[in-house]
Parts: sequence; C-alpha cells; structure tokens
Amino acid sequence: MNKLKLVKTIVFLLTSLIIFGLITAGYTIYKKTQRSSSKSNTVISLNQPAGSRITSIQTHDNNLYILVTGGHQPDRIIALRSSDLTVSATINLQ
Repeated sequence: MNKLKLVKTIVFLLTSLIIFGLITAGYTIYKKTQRSSSKSNTVISLNQPAGSRITSIQTHDNNLYILVTGGHQPDRIIALRSSDLTVSATINLQ
C-alpha cells in the first residue's frame, strides 16, 4: 500500500512539473513575440511634400540614406540615424 502511495505521489509531482513547464514556455514565447511586434510599429515622418516618392534606400555606417524624388522639388537624399531614426541631413541634388 505504501508503494502505491509513493508511485501516485511521484506521478502527481512529475505531472505538475510538466504542466508548469508548458505554462512557463508558453508565457515566455508570448512575451518575446509581444516585444518584437511593438518595435515594428514605428512610424517615421520624413516631412516631404505630397507627390514625393522613395526611389532608393541604402545603408552605410549605421545610417539609412533614402533617395526621394518628385513633390515639385529637386531629387534629394535624406540621411536617417539608425539609432534613434531621426533625420540627420537632407541633401538636395540638382
């Protein structure tokens, strides 16, 4: 009889550990997916006139360079800092 109680206790403990592990793994996966999706919803305004189009995008030295055409202005290159996504320079091409 004591052996049966011991086996039941071991089965109960192992089942509890499995359930706890599954809940912890699910919560961890949920938290990681929530963090990454919040970063992808960043909106950046380049303050360009209507009719402007992004023609090309290049990266160099942790900066993002965007070639913008149209908008009743000459072609221009906008430099963005990758660290804080702010416009660091605008270069007009003529």
